[in-house]
Amino acid sequence: MLEEINNARLKKIFSRKLALLRETSAQTMEAAADSLEMDVSAYYMLLSGKRLPHIKTLLRLNRKYGVTMDWWFKELRETPKNKTNTRAEATASEVLNNLRKLDTKGQKTLLGISKVLAANK
Repeated sequence: MLEEINNARLKKIFSRKLALLRETSAQTMEAAADSLEMDVSAYYMLLSGKRLPHIKTLLRLNRKYGVTMDWWFKELRETPKNKTNTRAEATASEVLNNLRKLDTKGQKTLLGISKVLAANK
């Protein structure tokens, strides 16, 4: 049976994923807040699960980390995944976000390297 969707559960899901994205990016809380044009206290409220983000903040987070709206709350429609899968998803999102920042030549080079690494796994 699926858990009831309530604010407490939404805050828990959101704060856990935001923490994973921040850890993956290796940014301090202050640097992450600054890059999102937020006060550190407002960012902390999101990170600690005390508040849910406004839609504009969520859009800035999506752009910054290269994730979609669906990524944040997809487990509401699925069976819960373990923490390892969520960390892998956060890492994959960061890699994709960094790939998008590269020019065409850099993207091709990085894709070639990743294919070689995957083949040698």
